Amino acid sequence: MANHTVGSILNWLNEQAPFETQEDFDNAGLQVGHPDQAVTSVLLALDLTSQVVKEAVQLQSQLIITHHPLLFAPPHVLDLSSQVPSLIAQLIANNVALISAHTNIDQSGEYSASFALASQIGLQNIRREGKYVFLGDLPEPMMSDVLRQTLVILLDAPVRQYGENHQAIRTLAIAKRAYSEGYSEAMQAGAQALLTGEVRHHHAVSAAAMGFLLYDGGHFATEAPMLPQMAIGLQKKLNTVQYPLQVHLSQCKPYRLQ
Repeated sequence: MANHTVGSILNWLNEQAPFETQEDFDNAGLQVGHPDQAVTSVLLALDLTSQVVKEAVQLQSQLIITHHPLLFAPPHVLDLSSQVPSLIAQLIANNVALISAHTNIDQSGEYSASFALASQIGLQNIRREGKYVFLGDLPEPMMSDVLRQTLVILLDAPVRQYGENHQAIRTLAIAKRAYSEGYSEAMQAGAQALLTGEVRHHHAVSAAAMGFLLYDGGHFATEAPMLPQMAIGLQKKLNTVQYPLQVHLSQCKPYRLQ
């Protein structure tokens, strides 16, 4: 029985979130490997680390799909004592290919982490504003400090709040990763607060001056919800072709927040 290939899975990703839509600074797509390589097992992760490569080898996965690209710019020296060249060497030595889906998947209505997070929080009437901002209505208005504590529990991570505690939040916007500039889009769309992965100081200052609230949930915690949805979609699509393939979610975290 024929197998899926790196190329066929790359094509599926391109159908869901065309790589041509990625931002100019991005480098999503095939990072390491050959398109014709057979694949019977795929591992999904946010970032590529040595632990993720080891996990793929243990699972006998021939392909890793990460959200963040390993290669943003061509390396000039393959010094194996450095992180990126070392990871490339580990992939090649273990015959594991690497695909990254980054800002293209961020713009996907079905697989964006922002949409997944909005659903996980239980927002109602979820809609989209611009490329990266999703917003929805809370079932009941929440005071800002209560909402922060709720987000801490849901994300299982520290959440910083930029703004006053006495504000009532009815509509929450979400823009995962480092997209605190999305506060202006969110405010214009009727939200009172924005949850994002990283908040820049000057955005916090500007938002506070307009009475708008920002929550910083951390890059990893706000993006992790996208992986299960991608795994389900990929597994469902590949199963329809009747080829044996297993999709796994990485259990590795690149760091721990205190």
